[in-house]
Amino acid sequence: MNTETETDTETEMGQLLEALQISLPLVQRLFPLDVMFALTDAEKFIYHLPGKELHARVGDGSPIPPSGGIRAALESGEEVSATIPKEVYGIPFKSSSMPVRDRNGAVMGVFTVGISLSNQETLSEAANALAVTSDEISSTSVEIAGTASELANTVGDLKVLGQKVVEDLQQTDEILDFIRKVAENSNLLGLNAAIEAAHAAEHGRGFGIVAQEIRKMSVSSASSAKDIAGILQMIKQKINQMDAVLTDCLAQSERQAAATEEITASMQQLAASAVEIESIARLI
Repeated sequence: MNTETETDTETEMGQLLEALQISLPLVQRLFPLDVMFALTDAEKFIYHLPGKELHARVGDGSPIPPSGGIRAALESGEEVSATIPKEVYGIPFKSSSMPVRDRNGAVMGVFTVGISLSNQETLSEAANALAVTSDEISSTSVEIAGTASELANTVGDLKVLGQKVVEDLQQTDEILDFIRKVAENSNLLGLNAAIEAAHAAEHGRGFGIVAQEIRKMSVSSASSAKDIAGILQMIKQKINQMDAVLTDCLAQSERQAAATEEITASMQQLAASAVEIESIARLI
């Protein structure tokens, strides 16, 4: 490169540097993310504007590293993008290095933009946590739905059992009716026997005692049958109440199963949204 060409290149680089020194601080203030800028010539950094937290730890006059995006852009003459991990400068960022050419098309330096990926990293971690939480809630919802279905089946079995008990109790009505008839007939038989014993006078005294005991037994049987009927009626009422409660439980179990299925569907949609958030985060 002759002296005149070198002078022209230095002039163009000086004009570019002056323009960047004026405009980049304004651009940086308007930029929604933490961003830094750098300009190099063919050998060294001639301008570096660090971000609020993002800093490449270089200064004016620092040599260009032997490897990296700036060196690659300088040697290839092509724009080079790279993602720099957190371990290098303490903050993850994405760099884009663009060759700067003089009026003759020769590469005279590199302009680099570094955009912080801290927000992307936070968003990505949140998306991953959201996905994991959604999966856990979805699994729990599936388990709850299964339990609700089992509960509904159990309640249904109890309803059937309660109805069977009511049917069995109805059969006892026939037995009690038979006992009442026996008691009535025994009472009538005892009454007739007592009359006949009275007619027999002294000879029917023993027969009268038997007749009296038969009448006592019939009265006792009738009273017991009445008590049993009352108890069975109370049992029927309790079973009917239990049936009403079981019916309500069955309806609630079915609603719970349906609700948990809806929650599972929502969690699956949320997990899908988390994947979309992760994808968006990678585009920042």
